[in-house]
Amino acid sequence: MIELNQLEQLIYIAENKTISKAAKELLISQPALSRSMQRLESDLGVELFDHYKNKIVLNKNGELAVKHAQKIIKSIQTMINDVQDYDQSFHRISIATCSPAPMWDIEPLIKELYPQITIQTAVINQKDLITKLKEKEYQLIITPEQVDDSQYVCIPYVEEDLLLSLPLNHPLTKKKTIKFHDLDGQTMLLYSNIGFWHDLHMQKTPKTKYLLQEERFTFNEIVKASTLPSYTSNLSIKREGKMSDRIILPIDEEEAHVTYYVVMLKENKKKYKELIDKIDQYYDY
Repeated sequence: MIELNQLEQLIYIAENKTISKAAKELLISQPALSRSMQRLESDLGVELFDHYKNKIVLNKNGELAVKHAQKIIKSIQTMINDVQDYDQSFHRISIATCSPAPMWDIEPLIKELYPQITIQTAVINQKDLITKLKEKEYQLIITPEQVDDSQYVCIPYVEEDLLLSLPLNHPLTKKKTIKFHDLDGQTMLLYSNIGFWHDLHMQKTPKTKYLLQEERFTFNEIVKASTLPSYTSNLSIKREGKMSDRIILPIDEEEAHVTYYVVMLKENKKKYKELIDKIDQYYDY
């Protein structure tokens, strides 16, 4: 019966050219490796090596055996990876989004429904979301665009409205709503880790000078003490509360309002049925 370690040893011999060098790589004695190859030849019923006075080398049979051994080892590793990934799929869920806010509610929701599952989250580029889902790097994605494709399940999740936060004495507080052009050329505070919103701000207000902050607590503390405008959203206010001494104005632009969708491969619909049902019950569209 051919053993897996014999195939691995045969590959080492082919890579190292000699049995002595292969034995050193494998941390076994040369006689032990030679005996193992003799048993492999016996199991196959053919000779794999040509014997010379001071060395042995793989013959044509041996070269063919090496090719098959490499395929078998690769196939076994693929099997191991697939089985381990399948097992891990019941213990881990990876979620990607292009903005952090929609993750705030869904993460505790998943923990409630599947307490045994480890949750991994990431904020990535919006254009990469579907590709990463298709490649199964993530089991769920959250995107501000509806996905109309039969191979995916796309569920309306939650809405986010971009808002402007102003100090009480700022000239823009006289307005009832804000347009992006009202902000172009201003100096504003901006929390940088906001995913696709960051790109939108740069695109819509290219002349605005943004003072960036990467740490959320620091950003909020600076906003409280500042006379500069900043952005917030309905989801941020829901999570952190409305700051005192700040006026909140809606931004009257189509791009300032998004609906997020939870998207998964159709093959996972049954697996995450509880989550789908909970989202349907929990959120009011």
